[in-house]
Amino acid sequence: MIAIVGALQRETSGITRSLGYRAIEGPEDFTVYTAASNQNPPIIVSGSGPERASKGTAWAIDKFNPEAIVSVGFCGASQEHQRSGDLVIATGAINLAGTPFEWSMPIASDSIDANRSLLLAARAAVEIAGIDYDIGPMVTISSLATASGTKRWLGETVGATAVDTRSHAIASTAAERNVPWISVSAVLDDMNVNVPKIIDRVDAGPKQRRVDIYIKHLLRYPKDFPTLRRLKFASDLAKTSLTNFMPAFIKAYSDLKVINSSSAP
Repeated sequence: MIAIVGALQRETSGITRSLGYRAIEGPEDFTVYTAASNQNPPIIVSGSGPERASKGTAWAIDKFNPEAIVSVGFCGASQEHQRSGDLVIATGAINLAGTPFEWSMPIASDSIDANRSLLLAARAAVEIAGIDYDIGPMVTISSLATASGTKRWLGETVGATAVDTRSHAIASTAAERNVPWISVSAVLDDMNVNVPKIIDRVDAGPKQRRVDIYIKHLLRYPKDFPTLRRLKFASDLAKTSLTNFMPAFIKAYSDLKVINSSSAP
C-alpha cells in the first residue's frame, strides 16, 4: 500500500470525490481520507508549508506503514514553456532554506533523489492519461514564490523544474524512515505571473479559505481581481490534472509491482 500526502483540500478534492473517499479522524487539524476500495491509498492533507508536510508524512508512515509515499499538490512554474495544469514529476527534491534575502552563491542546497520505480510508474501514468508534463528537480522553499522574477531565477540559477513548499520536507521525512517517495505536482501559476500575497498559505491548515477573506482583500487591492480570477481557472486545471493522474498512477504502480515480483528469482 502507498500513502498520499498533500497540503490543501482544494488540491486533492477531485481525487477524493472521483474515487469514493470518505473523511476519517486525523491528528491536529489534518484531513484524512480513506476509500472503500483497498486499491485506493489513504490521503493525508496536512496543510501548507514544510513543517506541516513533514508532520503529515511522519503521521502517515506511523499510521499506515506504507511501502511508498506520494506527494501531490500544486506548484509554481519555473520554466517558460510550462502552463497551468501541466504535471511536474520530481526526479529529486532540493531544499532552499531561508528567504530570498538569505540565499547566496554558490547555492547551498540539500537534494534527495526520488525512487526509480515510482518514477517509472508516474511517467507511465501521465502517458496513459495524456497529460502534458515535465520531469526534473523540484525546489522547495519556505514560502510561496509569488514574484515572477523569483520563479525565473530559481529555474535558471538553481535548476528548478518547478517550485513548491512541501516536496523536500516529505522526501526528507520519508527518507529518514527508509520509505521510498515521489512527488507529482500540477502547475498552478505560470512563471511570468506575479501571484497576490493572499495566495501564500504557508503554515495554514488544509481547509479552504472563506470567500469573505478574498472579498476583504479585493476591497483593499482591487487590482488583484483579474489575477485571482485567472488563478481560479488555473486551480481548476491543476486539480483536474491531479484527478486524472491518480487512478492511472495507482494502476501503473500495481502493474509494476506484479512485473517486478514475477521477474524476481
